[in-house]
Amino acid sequence: MRTAVSSLLALSFVSALMFGGCMHLEEECPDTAAGEPCSVPGWEDQKAWSVVRVFYGTDRARSGESHWNSYYGSAPGDLEYGVCEVSIPDSHDYGEIERPQIWKLEFNESPDRHIMLQNIQPQTEESFASELQSEVRESDSKEAFVFVHGYNVSFAAATYRTAQMAYDLKFSGPPILYSWPSKGELSGYVADMTSADRSRNHLKEFLETVAHDSGARKVHLIAHSMGNRVVTEALRSFSDEAAFRPVPHFNEIILAAPDVDAHTFKTEIAPRIVQAGDRVTIYTSSNDRALQASRLLHQRPRLGQGGEHLTTFPEFDVIDVVDASWVDFGFFDLGHAEYGDALLGDVKQTLSGQPADRRGLSPYQQALAWTFPASGSPIVQTAAKASVTLNSARDSLQRLEEARPKIAAANHEEADTERRNPFSWLFSWLPW
Repeated sequence: MRTAVSSLLALSFVSALMFGGCMHLEEECPDTAAGEPCSVPGWEDQKAWSVVRVFYGTDRARSGESHWNSYYGSAPGDLEYGVCEVSIPDSHDYGEIERPQIWKLEFNESPDRHIMLQNIQPQTEESFASELQSEVRESDSKEAFVFVHGYNVSFAAATYRTAQMAYDLKFSGPPILYSWPSKGELSGYVADMTSADRSRNHLKEFLETVAHDSGARKVHLIAHSMGNRVVTEALRSFSDEAAFRPVPHFNEIILAAPDVDAHTFKTEIAPRIVQAGDRVTIYTSSNDRALQASRLLHQRPRLGQGGEHLTTFPEFDVIDVVDASWVDFGFFDLGHAEYGDALLGDVKQTLSGQPADRRGLSPYQQALAWTFPASGSPIVQTAAKASVTLNSARDSLQRLEEARPKIAAANHEEADTERRNPFSWLFSWLPW
């Protein structure tokens, strides 16, 4: 038993170091009524949180579960529209996703301490467009952003991140999520690739609805990790169709840690998607474990890799590449490190239309890319790496506690998983 626990600790720690930026937590609230958020006595009278309305599109099938955190599962389905409400506690720390932590004796969600999915309201396309128009009209900016999440993310976790981004960026327009059917599991990488590729046409349909029917003056796109596969293929398809029909045009397109083949993007996708938006910003990192593992799996560099694998685009003035290797990248685990605030701040300036040379960035690689000031300093690099490691270790402990109820089932399924998915070992045991 001691050996089994030691192995579990090692697996949790390695997994967290590799995929801290992609993994998100999904908790259940078993002691409350079906479909209701967890609460504490008197919480309605002592409200200590704000609510962010997140518009969404998804091609996940409904799971049949009544709890909001598991309302949509990982099976593919038809395109659905809707609105959900996510609460953010007044005690929220910038860039964080506050979830129950076992060492704090937190066994259920509580809206005054945790970011929570409070409800989900599926809608018809017409009702969705009407409510979205109303929210855009009432906003100061008359803008909206669409966030497409990455690998190993549940629907609930994607709503947490979308709401947190809008809250921390102080974005005045409506935040919009597109959630494709990721399995939300560490070993689901290959299955997630298939799901991402299958979601292209549904994402196109959803983006057309947002672009044409929202009334927004500007619509921004933000994609993370494997979500870039869906977004770049959708944009490439729009570009190919532009010759014979009107297609959506976007303002800022942000590709964060894109898990996309670098050569394919440079030669086949970039020449097309530059026509789909006013500007494309690519955030890269040489420390992203998921991208390093993906490169080994595909045997080709990924677009989101920085450092020696950085891909630049001198032929396109509208593509900016920012190497964020010495920032606690996790894309939107941005509040953990000293330079995390700098990255989130840069995203905010990008969405406001500030060019790279006016955002406090430093020219990099003979001015073909950008990086954060002093990020090349050995002291800064060491401190940033240490911060990433400590934060990943902290997350690993939380994931260990979450994994306990699943240990027995995982032991029985391990052999069968390896037979079905010969690559699962790579994403669980790859040594770094």
